[in-house]
Amino acid sequence: MEEFLWDLIPWGYQVLLNIEAARNCVLDALFPFITDFGSTLGYVVIFSLVYWCVDKTVGQGLAFAYLFTSVLNTWIKDYFMIPRPDDPSLEGILNKAGINERLSPIRHESSPSFLSGHTQGALVVWGYLGYHIRKTWFRLLALVMIVLIGFSRLYLGVHFPQDVIGGMLIGLVYLALWLALEPTVRGWLAKQTLALRYALAVLVPLVIWLLHPGRVTADPMGAALGLGVGYILEWQTVRFSVVGTSGRRILRAAVGLVVVVAAYTSLSLLFGTFDETMGKQMEAVWRFVRYAIIGFGGGWFMPWLFVKTGLAEQDLSGQP
Repeated sequence: MEEFLWDLIPWGYQVLLNIEAARNCVLDALFPFITDFGSTLGYVVIFSLVYWCVDKTVGQGLAFAYLFTSVLNTWIKDYFMIPRPDDPSLEGILNKAGINERLSPIRHESSPSFLSGHTQGALVVWGYLGYHIRKTWFRLLALVMIVLIGFSRLYLGVHFPQDVIGGMLIGLVYLALWLALEPTVRGWLAKQTLALRYALAVLVPLVIWLLHPGRVTADPMGAALGLGVGYILEWQTVRFSVVGTSGRRILRAAVGLVVVVAAYTSLSLLFGTFDETMGKQMEAVWRFVRYAIIGFGGGWFMPWLFVKTGLAEQDLSGQP
């Protein structure tokens, strides 16, 4: 498989050169925006809106589905270690294939190229939403978003087409398995003690991160820990309801996003300062802690704030 991927590089590079030849100023502005919509901060917004304003259960499942697929993507990248299209190490391969022209990527990425995390994440997130929101117009929107985010990676020159195709295939298999297993796992967790649920919420992401320590896995697993603890505590102490008038939900979303984005930005600045003063070896630890705080804030603090300020009612029925 690894040799096959290396053999595809000249073909993929030529495809990227053809796409680059079709660039224009409008698309140069559009596709960076689309690719950012498929980034971590973009998904923080989507998870939050679904969890706070649409459906708590779907919001929880969506967040965890994305966070764990992000780690899977990192493991696959680090296994194959295929360079990005603009990596100087590809010079020999390209020259041997008779490709003399070179790409001018709009962005630069340093992580391995195969497979596309943006594409894999988009398929999981929008596929999960499309599965639960059974409206034709929304499923068409989900399909368009998956395609656009995947293509944006080619347009920016940061991925080969085989990376995007691989991201779609792995994302599809992962999503199918997640949707098949999620009801069973939820049912099993509902029968367990609170102590065991809290232990799993802490230990599962922590162990996964320690198996592959680094900043790339620290972000999703820190968030998973914070969200897991926050979701359980929310069920114990708050139990907010997503129902309400459209105006109330919009206000809830606006207040929540302002607080979360402000927290995300301020914590990034704060922990970034720690990185500079204590060295790069602590960066992954600080990122894990930072995202755990953000996850806990979105999972418990904001629902608590919504209830306290009258933006949401309590719902004392149901399971965690």
